[in-house]
Amino acid sequence: MNSMNALVTLASEGPAADTVTPGVLGFIAVASVGVALYFLMKSMRKRLDGIQVGPGDSRAGAEPAGAPDTEPDSTAGAPGTASPPP
Repeated sequence: MNSMNALVTLASEGPAADTVTPGVLGFIAVASVGVALYFLMKSMRKRLDGIQVGPGDSRAGAEPAGAPDTEPDSTAGAPGTASPPP
């Protein structure tokens, strides 16, 4: 029971005079950043929803950057030209 009295005494005293706490100003700063983030995300969502993608602009079937070229080379097999190494 003695340790419980010590905890109650420490809790009722509050922080020491030389302890720095964020206080109301810290809460207002964090809350304002949260509100600003909410409105920025809402604005970004609205702008992204407004982007129209046409059927020819689809990148789903595009080749990766390192994919080999499947079109026949116009100089392949021509007389006097060497074919590129495999």
